[in-house]
Amino acid sequence: MTIIQKRLQKFYRKPVPNDITFDDVKAISEYYGCIVVSGGNHSKKIIHPQTGTVIPIPMHGKTIKEAYIKELKKLFEQISSGKENA
Repeated sequence: MTIIQKRLQKFYRKPVPNDITFDDVKAISEYYGCIVVSGGNHSKKIIHPQTGTVIPIPMHGKTIKEAYIKELKKLFEQISSGKENA
């Protein structure tokens, strides 16, 4: 199992794990074709250029809050369904 597969498995685990780091999110986002941009001192942005979707993620510590993980899951599901339809 590759590192990205392990991260995807962890990301989609239920209930939502509370130990998902920004490094995990960055790797998964890039896997789905998103761009990761620094937004300032304590925030990052995940941008999907094809849809124009921007998800800001505030950085407080090393882990990502559940609400932002849910937003990212919705985006990744949209991207996946778009790939299947293309």
